Parts: sequence; C-alpha cells; structure tokens
Amino acid sequence: MECSRCHGKKSSSDFPARIVGCEHPPTVCLTCLDNLLPKDKTLSGMCPECGHFLSTAEIQKIRRLMKHCNRECAVFRDLDLLSAREEEVKRQAELGLDLPQEGRVEVSVLDGRRLTLSLSRRMRLSEVKAEIRRGLHVPEGKQRLLFRGRDLTASHEGDPHWSSLGVPFGEVIQLVIIMYETESNSRASTVRRLTFELSWTAVPTRLRSGKITTHHLNGSCILMDSACSVLGEVDFQRTRSSGISHGGPSSIRNPRQLITVDTAELPWNCRYLFFTLSAFKPGGVTLESFQDPSVRLKNAVTMEQLASYNASRSGREEAVVLCCAAKDPTGGQWRVLEVGVRSDGNAKSYGALHATVRQL
Repeated sequence: MECSRCHGKKSSSDFPARIVGCEHPPTVCLTCLDNLLPKDKTLSGMCPECGHFLSTAEIQKIRRLMKHCNRECAVFRDLDLLSAREEEVKRQAELGLDLPQEGRVEVSVLDGRRLTLSLSRRMRLSEVKAEIRRGLHVPEGKQRLLFRGRDLTASHEGDPHWSSLGVPFGEVIQLVIIMYETESNSRASTVRRLTFELSWTAVPTRLRSGKITTHHLNGSCILMDSACSVLGEVDFQRTRSSGISHGGPSSIRNPRQLITVDTAELPWNCRYLFFTLSAFKPGGVTLESFQDPSVRLKNAVTMEQLASYNASRSGREEAVVLCCAAKDPTGGQWRVLEVGVRSDGNAKSYGALHATVRQL
C-alpha cells in the first residue's frame, strides 16, 4: 500500500484499521498520522483525510499501533526496482543493444544479511552457489535461490549457465536456507517426529533493588493454513494441539524449551509451523537481555541432531521467529527453513507475531 502523504510503500499493518465515523478507507500511514495528530494525550483531533472528529481514546489507539509500524516493505521496493530494470532490458533489446556480459547481483536473506556477487553470464549455477557459500557460509546443499517466486535451483536440469536463468544484472535474489527436509509420506524411512529445541543464553540483570535476576524467554509454535490464517498456538501454558506437544517451562539452569511435532498427526489443513522465542507479556523483557537465541532440530525418537540455527542478533523487539516448517502441497513432505526475523509480540499477545509471520 502507498501512503497518500509520504508516498512510501508499506505493508497493510502500517495503516490504521477503518476509523469509526470515517466513510473512507485509510490511506495515510501510521507514521504520518503520528506527526499530524496532537501530541498531548488530553487533546482530541481530526482525521486528516475527511475532518472527522477523533476522540482522545481513538488517537491513543493509533499511537499504540505505532509500535508495530514504520517498516518499509522490502518486497515493494524490490518490485519497483525490478519493473524499472525490466523496462531497461526491454529497451536495449528493441534497440539491438548487447546485454552486458558481467555485472552484479545482490543476494538477500530473511534474517537481514545481504551479499553482493560479481558474476558473468558464462558462470555456472554451481559456481554462483559456491560464491554464496564463501560469502555467507551456507553449504550449497542448503541453498534455495528464488527470483520473483521462481526457484532457480529447481527449474533447470544439470548445471545451467547464469545467462539461461533469466535474472538480469542489478537484481535482488532471495536465499532461503533449508535446515532439513523430510521425505515423501510414502517412504517408510522418513523422520516424521521432530523435536525443536529452542534455547538462549540469559544476561544477568540488576534490578533497582540491587538484586541480580535472570530472565527467561518462551518458546511457541504458531500453526497456519495455506491462506496464513492462524489455526492456534502451542506454548508452555497451552501445551498440546493435534500432533504438537510442548515440554513445559524452562529453568535457570536449563534455559531451553522443547516442542515436539508428529507431522503425520497434524491437522489436514496445517501448512506452516512457525517457531518463536518471545517475552511472556507486554512491557516485559526484550531480546537485549539475551544472547544466542537458537533452535536445534532433532529426531524425536533418537534425539539425534539433524540441524541447528543461531539467530545471534539481539534488539529491542520482544520476539524472534527462528524457523518455519512448511508442507509441500504436492508430495506432503515438510521442509524446515531458517528465518531469524525479529518481531514484537509475546506469549500473552500474539497479534504482532501473527502479522510478522504473514509477511514472510
């Protein structure tokens, strides 16, 4: 969506819900509203679009939403760049101009990492993946490269040249990192029961009283269907759902929580599982109080470790989405992907976390 004031392209969560009394859909983003409305909590105001009177309660509701906004949508930004570059490629083709033989492509990872590659049209895909391995330390076998939703690593047989993949120089491709893949449900050898061990290292905090305390995070699993509608959450308070069980709270000496998934017992319409670490309630701790939020994926029967991921980055947000398990609609196998995206939201109020995972 584009804000009618600042003309920034942002996600729908950066706009208010329809204001009671206004007969128009909101087109001014929350950031602009914050600048236009009175700062004094005791003052009322007017809608900047239609002049409708806004009570102090309505204004404060908008200000509360500010906590989750002001995030420029990278997808829209990349699409704008894509459109402009496609027009330039088309223009060059019409003029009979030769396309450049060398150029740069940017690789983007969900957790915010970026890598710029210098490529030639003669390079093989395997050579590109080797460059990514050296730059981002991701093994070739765990790389899935996407361009405009198209899987570059699966759409061609053999080891194609970069020129045949349809990615112009100057573009951004997405790197999805695969932690683990189950086999087809028809295979008896598939690991169908997986344990997600969510752990962290707490930083001791001194309270105003002078006492030293250690905070905890809460491991959760958010279930969604193919339309990204929430089917439910499993955490240390709601420990069971169809095919999912939570091992209970952590302790000072054991800062981890276990969530076990039986993929054969999940609801038929369950398509995504998002695994998160978060504060317990609003106004509690943030990720600044912790180090090394991580997930270890294990065979639930043998407890053999299958994969691991350390998000490592801390911040002022309340939560981090560590990984996602996605079901292949055709073969029925499950693919576990690294995420590492920070978010607001907590075990008492999942709304902001729901908004974050819907955008992934």
